[in-house]
Amino acid sequence: MGAKREIDDLLNEFLQLETDEQREQFRCKIAQTLADKTAEEKREFGEALADNAKKTIRQSEALIGEYHFKQALNDIIPAVTWSYIAEEYFQKSRSWLSQRMNGYHVNSKAAAFTPEEINTLADGLLDLSERIKKSAILLKGHRF
Repeated sequence: MGAKREIDDLLNEFLQLETDEQREQFRCKIAQTLADKTAEEKREFGEALADNAKKTIRQSEALIGEYHFKQALNDIIPAVTWSYIAEEYFQKSRSWLSQRMNGYHVNSKAAAFTPEEINTLADGLLDLSERIKKSAILLKGHRF
């Protein structure tokens, strides 16, 4: 069995553990698995484990970024007409914007904003906020 496949199988097994006793038995299994390997197999095993760890870190960073993005917009999501934002600042449809805001899969890949698109969104929201503020000031100064 290849090192990557073995790591995947062990990870799946680990994720099924529920008790401290099961985790201790698993630690013993890992120790025995490593003890039975040659130096070359241990090196391959270590590389596969490191690759899996790097992949997991990248996935975690992406999830954290998505969380922070959604938190930044959380207060205004119900108050903004997102179709207007999509059309006015991106010249795109509301569904295009929604796909990126929600990470929907498009062509078997999660849709995401590019850094430039995030800047465009931020600039659009700032522009809109200035226009709203200007309107509020005009309303306060006008007596009906």
